[in-house]
Amino acid sequence: MNYPTVSSIQLQTSSGATNQQPLALKQGQVIHGTIKQLYPDQMAEVQMGGQRLMAKLEVPLQAGNSHYFQVSGVEPDLQLKVVSGPMAPSASMSQQVNQLLDSMKLPQTNDMKQVATYFLKNNLPISKEQLQQAEQIFKALPENVTSKDALNVLQKLIELKLPIQQNTFQAILQGGMKQGFTETLEKLQQLLQQDTSIPQTMREQLLNQLQLVSKPLAIETGGVLLAKMLDILSASSSLPADKLAILQLLKEAGILQKSANLFNWNTGALQIKNTNVNSLLQQLSSQIQAGNSKEVGLVLPKVLESLQQSTLLSNAQKISLQQVISKSIGQPNTQNYQEINQNIKMLQQTSNSPAELLNRLQSTPVKDMSSLFQQLKSAIESQSLLSTKQKDVLFQTLEKFNVTNSTPQSIQTLSKILQNQLLKAYSESTQLQPFQTDSQGISAKQQLLFLVNAAGQSGNDQLFSKLTQLTMNSSASVAQQIFEATEQQLAQQLDSKAFESAIKHTLQSLGISYEAKLLDKSTDIQQIAQQLKPQLLELLQDHSVSSSTKSVAEQVVARMNGMQYLSVENGPQHQLIMQVPLEFFGKKTEATLQWNGRMKENGKIDADYARILFYLQLNSLKETVIDMQVQSRVVTVTLYNETTGLTALVEPLKEALKNGLSQNNYQLSGLFIKNYSKQPTSLKTDTYSTSADQNKGVDIRI
Repeated sequence: MNYPTVSSIQLQTSSGATNQQPLALKQGQVIHGTIKQLYPDQMAEVQMGGQRLMAKLEVPLQAGNSHYFQVSGVEPDLQLKVVSGPMAPSASMSQQVNQLLDSMKLPQTNDMKQVATYFLKNNLPISKEQLQQAEQIFKALPENVTSKDALNVLQKLIELKLPIQQNTFQAILQGGMKQGFTETLEKLQQLLQQDTSIPQTMREQLLNQLQLVSKPLAIETGGVLLAKMLDILSASSSLPADKLAILQLLKEAGILQKSANLFNWNTGALQIKNTNVNSLLQQLSSQIQAGNSKEVGLVLPKVLESLQQSTLLSNAQKISLQQVISKSIGQPNTQNYQEINQNIKMLQQTSNSPAELLNRLQSTPVKDMSSLFQQLKSAIESQSLLSTKQKDVLFQTLEKFNVTNSTPQSIQTLSKILQNQLLKAYSESTQLQPFQTDSQGISAKQQLLFLVNAAGQSGNDQLFSKLTQLTMNSSASVAQQIFEATEQQLAQQLDSKAFESAIKHTLQSLGISYEAKLLDKSTDIQQIAQQLKPQLLELLQDHSVSSSTKSVAEQVVARMNGMQYLSVENGPQHQLIMQVPLEFFGKKTEATLQWNGRMKENGKIDADYARILFYLQLNSLKETVIDMQVQSRVVTVTLYNETTGLTALVEPLKEALKNGLSQNNYQLSGLFIKNYSKQPTSLKTDTYSTSADQNKGVDIRI
């Protein structure tokens, strides 16, 4: 098909970068060259492909002659050794290949000749060892991989300076495919279910993780399920049998305490004193201000461990604190401690949510009650997830309370009323705005969770995902009804936030950046160990696992490694490739994103310049490619598709796209619809179908 690929893109940047990258030669490599001009001291100008290089020759040669040269040194000057006699201009490619293989004492097999011919035609430097390794790759090619595919992969390995090995070859081959990831994951799931040789614990963990990958909206689904379940528990009209079934599911998911019953299920959070991460942070701040370095050193590991348990800290807040605390543990000094204290103060100014302040209500002395009420009112007023009507109800409750004459019993009653009102309010918000967060990045479902389980027994994302899984597999009729209603509701509310959440969740569940995370000292090792990639790496080390299961597991790992290898850095220019298998309520698709842009001097992405390609297989529009170019924050979008009449459909959406870009300080230059012509090809990397079942898929609104 004729549409652009990132490999063909050369961004127009103000730096004026040239299209031709300098040839990177290493000692031992062989390449064809023509002597253009001779200089004293056996220096010569040699043309290799489209580039001319200055090199020192080991023996005098004649200008105009062509030879095969072997790199004998690169420092301080490029040094070349002749490995073949002068090439006649009329010599055929086969004669040149034979002469090269003779000079390198390599066997003239069909595979060896095919590899050597390809590298000669493309003026690619290659060593004797690399030719031998490439021949071994060719001998073991799978049936579904053509020689043309293999040669393209070998060229990419050379360009990326990767070793020519079976694992790197498979990684680049799999990483370059734009289809089949979903099918491979499904096949792995089937094999895991059938393979009795796998240890039971390992198999269950892998199957659970694959289920999370196939449910990218499991967290949002769990949030809506929680809201609907709490509505049932709170409603006096609900059937006792339904309440008991819901209560049991919430206890199994770890959201409610094991001792919870129909009468006390919503009292657990109010009974918990301020012993969570906030009290540890207050303790840490006090010790830093007092200059007690020894005490600070003792508290730091406790804070670091408890951060992941907090249900009312956003991921950004957690990461920020984890980084400065990890830095201080490695380098304990006053400067780093003060940096921690500054972060704590900033956090205290922004993290007081209504749910968290309510948790403090019963443990606050009467003399501080007025101040807490003011904080609570301010928190409610600034809460974007609550409607004006919901805020008014809460304000009325607070205004009726007499702080001066308060007693422990009246405060307890007030806490109970406020909790019920907040439960109702956040339940409504969770169902109406499942993908929205407040200014601190905290969602209504997280607030809801804190209101019933302030202890936060484990990461809240895991709690929501587990609730989704348990409800989906439950035999209780009320659970099935809630689950079906939730999926139908979310399907109607899909928007850009939903797809952003789905992509982030899928990439996190896959564990594509697993190795990079290991280098980050602030990373929770136990959390990333639950991701799919590290679990598959462990599976591949188990000798009891069948070869068929290992083979498919290797394909999945290779696909993920390939994305990393193909995401390259070339000076200020960066290329990123992501393949995301997505499933929305039974409909499957695969999205491949290729981003090419540049970095600023501070190491951050330059958002003013980029080229982004989206390869999509959609249910209605079928094969679709979106090419987005950004120059000085001016955006041009080209949509490639064979469907007729798209222009009329796109025109009404153009204004919405223009406004959305404008809100982020971008200007829409144009939106164009183009057809692409299909060309016969056997290359899998040029097809974008994600499943043999063409009825599966989902359209994404751009």
